[in-house]
Amino acid sequence: MGTKVWQLGSPGSWLYALYDGLRVGVNRKLVNYLLAGAVTCEECKVLEAGSGPAFASSILNADRRVGLSIAMDIDMEALLEARLRDPSLALVVADIQHLPFKKESIDLAWNSSTIEHLPSPPAALAEMERVTRRGGKVFVGVPNLYGPLGFQHWIQSTSVGIWIGTTFNRSQLRKMVKECGLEPLDSIFYFFRFFVGILARK
Repeated sequence: MGTKVWQLGSPGSWLYALYDGLRVGVNRKLVNYLLAGAVTCEECKVLEAGSGPAFASSILNADRRVGLSIAMDIDMEALLEARLRDPSLALVVADIQHLPFKKESIDLAWNSSTIEHLPSPPAALAEMERVTRRGGKVFVGVPNLYGPLGFQHWIQSTSVGIWIGTTFNRSQLRKMVKECGLEPLDSIFYFFRFFVGILARK
């Protein structure tokens, strides 16, 4: 089995372990950001739509304000890895462009390093908007065009370029969020400006 977009290197290798270690650090900072600005109710229902092995969902699940933390991904292998690490997680196998949740049933729908791998990022974002309650929050983070991954457009058809996915600048991401009917509230650059994210309200 080849390398997936949620991993780097083969399981058991030093590169895989290093990447997982970096990802845990990034996820902790991102979760702290979401807890400060996006988890605004008690018993909050949180959906990580495109979770990979769901490190961030596990961290969110431990917060007392989060009543339900759902890790959703189309890749069963990633979710099995999540289950081995954290048996308490709610896991759902599904396509982000066809979320199996009722309209306005989620308080916070979010992802990081997910929609850049899809043929239609706006379709995924529209689904996240659909399942988020009125007044709820949506966060999306993608590779930053003006960060260290800015070279991606020169190598986009190579294996590395495909693994990185499409890069976006803040204006492009903000425009996409607004076109999906969301109100941008804040933007952040994270992981040494490798990524840019927009927090929005429905």
